[in-house]
Amino acid sequence: MELDVFMKVLESSLVKHGVPSDMAGQHAATLRTTFTQGDLADIENIRSEAEVDSIAAGIASILNKHKPAKPAEAPKPSHAGEMYTENDAPRPMKANTSSVRPAQNSADFFEAPDGSDRTPKGTAVFWGVLILTLPISLALLGLVLGAFAFLYIALIAGIIGFILALIGVAACGGGIALVGMIYGVTQLFSNVPAGIYEIGLGVIIAGASVFIAVLLYNAAVRFLPWVMHWLTVFFGFVMDRIKYGFCLARRECYKL
Repeated sequence: MELDVFMKVLESSLVKHGVPSDMAGQHAATLRTTFTQGDLADIENIRSEAEVDSIAAGIASILNKHKPAKPAEAPKPSHAGEMYTENDAPRPMKANTSSVRPAQNSADFFEAPDGSDRTPKGTAVFWGVLILTLPISLALLGLVLGAFAFLYIALIAGIIGFILALIGVAACGGGIALVGMIYGVTQLFSNVPAGIYEIGLGVIIAGASVFIAVLLYNAAVRFLPWVMHWLTVFFGFVMDRIKYGFCLARRECYKL
């Protein structure tokens, strides 16, 4: 939920729970200045006004508990020096809460506003624009889904390719190293320097093969699955933003 929407809903909920409108506005403004980056991230993850209402209920209970009792008004003298009677004493004005309108009557932010917020003009505008822009919207949605599908296929192909390369390096490197070391052992009986050279070359090839195989294994089993996991997280974020934008546009159009 956007910060401005959160503050409006919070202020309206405080008023609904018995906090005076001036105190609710002042407390909401003060609370806004104390938000940290973690608080802003938590607010962005809020998706329904019911969550904001539960927060406002807790704040209202604290404010109402510590609200000082209103002192009795002393009788005021009249212009003629007489005291006001009980019937003539000025009555306290009730807070006009009719002008305080919740940001949305629906319990869930992603649901459409109810009939009291929806207007015929707004409904017509929303569906008219939606139908007219549907080819463009579907094309853009298909482009986004196609891009993610391509990335998933590329990652899966990369995992398969690394595994095949691992098998090839292990087989070829191990075979060449083994042949070289066996040949070097046979050369020790006729030419010692050549035999030592062949054995050393076989050991080097074996070590290089093991090193490359470890890199390929980690790329196939650890790195690419890690990339795929965060790609899935990003895909969910993108879909959530698309849904959020659609519902926000519908919500605002319904109020026209």
